[in-house]
Amino acid sequence: MTQIFEILLSGITQGAVYCVVAVGLSLVYGASRILNFAHGSLYSLGGFLAWYLVAGGFDLPLWMAVLIILPVLALTGIGIERVIIRPLRGSDNWKINTIMVTLGLAFIIENGLQLVFGPGTRTIAPFVEGTLELGGITLSWYKVWIFAISLMLVGALEYFLGHTRYGQAVRAVSQDMQGANQVGINVNQVFSFTFALSVVLTGIAGILLAPVFLVSPLGGWAPFLKAFVIVVLGGLGSTKGAFVAAFILAVLEAFVIFYIGPSWAMPAWLVMLIVVLMVRPKGLFGVWEN
Repeated sequence: MTQIFEILLSGITQGAVYCVVAVGLSLVYGASRILNFAHGSLYSLGGFLAWYLVAGGFDLPLWMAVLIILPVLALTGIGIERVIIRPLRGSDNWKINTIMVTLGLAFIIENGLQLVFGPGTRTIAPFVEGTLELGGITLSWYKVWIFAISLMLVGALEYFLGHTRYGQAVRAVSQDMQGANQVGINVNQVFSFTFALSVVLTGIAGILLAPVFLVSPLGGWAPFLKAFVIVVLGGLGSTKGAFVAAFILAVLEAFVIFYIGPSWAMPAWLVMLIVVLMVRPKGLFGVWEN
């Protein structure tokens, strides 16, 4: 029984980080109906920037590196939306075009990371060491911290979207873009903001997981695929759905890895996705409609 609880807690702590990655992807889709295929590469970018500042020669503490990285990531998100996405919006087949453009951007970021940092993998030391003993269950203190940080980030985002004027503007744009524009909401500004916030969230996830997993220039596709499955399972555009789906799939992954093996984790996710979509084609919590 203790072993089962240990696996369960491991899945829950991992699910919190998956949630941060997925909520960023869901936020952009919910507001602008854009599926950003560069999302995973931006996750890798966050990890590499953290490594460069912490272990690549600057020897900064992680908290200071994060303070430097966050505005860089936000400006990156704004630049992507304004320079790459905005000119395509409104043109024929613009949704397909944005998928192709963001896919190309992912390859550009990957090759840029390889050019600057080399093809090898990197890692950084966790900001807290040791383990926590809880009723015979052993947990890494670092995973406990990233669980708490991830929950705080998602909770802050939900509060922002539901209880602030600008957050409600984001929801208004996601529900009726033309109506939001007619009542005076700057739709383009909302798009830029959601892209910036999405890149910041996925970058933070890359930073948090850098001490747990190796950072690789090509390592963003697995987080992107997982985020995509989470978003579809939860319901495209639903941050609440992404939150619930992230924990369901992370716990499933933990049990599958322990009892069957790591190579079966992603197939188990896809089977779960197919089963749920057969019953609820829009996912667990439906979709925001424009």
